[in-house]
Amino acid sequence: MREVAIKLTSHVGRDLLASAAAFKSEQAVVWEYVVNSLQYVDEGVAPKVVVTVSARDKLIEIADNGRGMSDTDLARFFTMHGENIDRQRGRPGRGKFGTGKSAALGIAKSLVVDTRRNGTRNVVRLTRDAIDASTGKDVPLEWVVRNELTAQANGTSIFIERIEIARLQTAPIIEYIERHMQVFRALHPEVAVNEHLCQYREPEIAESFEFTPSADQRKILGDVRLHIKVSMVPLPEAEIGVSVTAGVGALVAVETGGIERKEFGNYLFGEVDCPAIESYKCSIEPYDPSRNLQLNIRHPVCGTLIPFIASKLDDVRVAQVRKLQEARKSEQARRLDQEASKIADILNRDFESVFSQLDSIRSVVSSSSASRAKFGSSDTGGDDATSHVEGVQVPARTDTSDAPGQDSEDRQSRQTPDVPKKATPDASGSSAADPIGGSGKRRRPKGGLRVEYRPLGEKEYRSKYDRPTLTILINLDHPAVKNALNAAQGNTSDLAFRRLSFELAFTEYSLALGVEMADRDPDMPPDDLLFEIRAALNRVSVAAASLYSSTFV
Repeated sequence: MREVAIKLTSHVGRDLLASAAAFKSEQAVVWEYVVNSLQYVDEGVAPKVVVTVSARDKLIEIADNGRGMSDTDLARFFTMHGENIDRQRGRPGRGKFGTGKSAALGIAKSLVVDTRRNGTRNVVRLTRDAIDASTGKDVPLEWVVRNELTAQANGTSIFIERIEIARLQTAPIIEYIERHMQVFRALHPEVAVNEHLCQYREPEIAESFEFTPSADQRKILGDVRLHIKVSMVPLPEAEIGVSVTAGVGALVAVETGGIERKEFGNYLFGEVDCPAIESYKCSIEPYDPSRNLQLNIRHPVCGTLIPFIASKLDDVRVAQVRKLQEARKSEQARRLDQEASKIADILNRDFESVFSQLDSIRSVVSSSSASRAKFGSSDTGGDDATSHVEGVQVPARTDTSDAPGQDSEDRQSRQTPDVPKKATPDASGSSAADPIGGSGKRRRPKGGLRVEYRPLGEKEYRSKYDRPTLTILINLDHPAVKNALNAAQGNTSDLAFRRLSFELAFTEYSLALGVEMADRDPDMPPDDLLFEIRAALNRVSVAAASLYSSTFV
């Protein structure tokens, strides 16, 4: 009886499509090729990349001045899971999983590579039709141009054709590129998307910190330096967290440690370079080929690095929260908070009115209840106004919690929970408090939109909407606001200062309302959205008209 040899095989077409499935958005796909353009350039050449997005033609082109590819290089490029030659030679960087040839097929039906290297041009095309028609052993590519002499400089143009995304958008591509360009800033790259020149703009920094791992952590991580920075203003979600590289330019992850939804978490960002992610010998991969910018915590290096980053991020976050609480205890801060609270009341009444009317209309034609707004709705709690916690509104004595018990090693090492402390109103108290249930008798806990005065830096806008916390921030460092408060000699009830506060809060609110409306209805036409923003600004201005010439009651 003849023995049958058993060996591992692969269906190349299905393998390629499985790899392509990891790339689900235009920004992830474009960045896959842009980052190759930034990394693989001839020595001494500053990388330049032009991305052209044509929603009408369902086409994206990424053109660069990189070193280009020969026909031999192209054959290597189109080898499934082929590690690039730089990594084989020990140069740190991407190209570990060889996903460049598959990324475009995640959103499109055709990939064209037009590349020039040392005076020779090659152009090849890979299509979804060819993949579907393949036997599985290999997938034939179309040589459009082969070894043609050219006077063009070295470089490569990638054409992603027949894109199947319904609404091809440019803004997410720009945001994604600008967020991740920072790891290449030493190369001084230039990247343009259509008419927009992408630039990594590091936010104005309030403080920065450097951390090193413990002796045990250093055995796994090596001598790494974790840099954490505190932004003056809230950061967009894409910019929160620590960028993790495994060698210069080799961005493999962005770790947030879960701080993005915690108080002050969206002010923190930073970076750490940890070559051990790549050099540590282990059968477990530190990250997968999907470019999802997440580390595999089961990998020994990642399993040490992730908790190290998370703990330091939270240490910085908690320290910043406590600083903010201390700053709010001044008499002027209390008065500013009271003014801000009254402005927020006007805005919340308008927002609740707008969406309650919309919901009541929808309820007539729908059996299911309409979704509630993200802010502005009333709470149903019933706490007494006589109960207080550490806050900003009235002078108070803050109760101190008992020290951790000393009966076990675990209790000695455990930190006191970072929760608001119980407080008792006291005119001679050294701290401040807020009523748990808001102001007035038997008021419910306040929810919804908030307005706060914060020092955000002189270069920042006069005001800003912090969407995760539903807070309108008025920038005390902006020259217009600072000068108005100085002219009022610190009197927060000064009419000119309050008028400026109204203008800033009402304008920012109208824009915030537009953001929330667009979130509820992504298909809202721009003209309709602009109309709603103008209408909102008019409504709240009319509602507060009497307050422009009188004092708050």
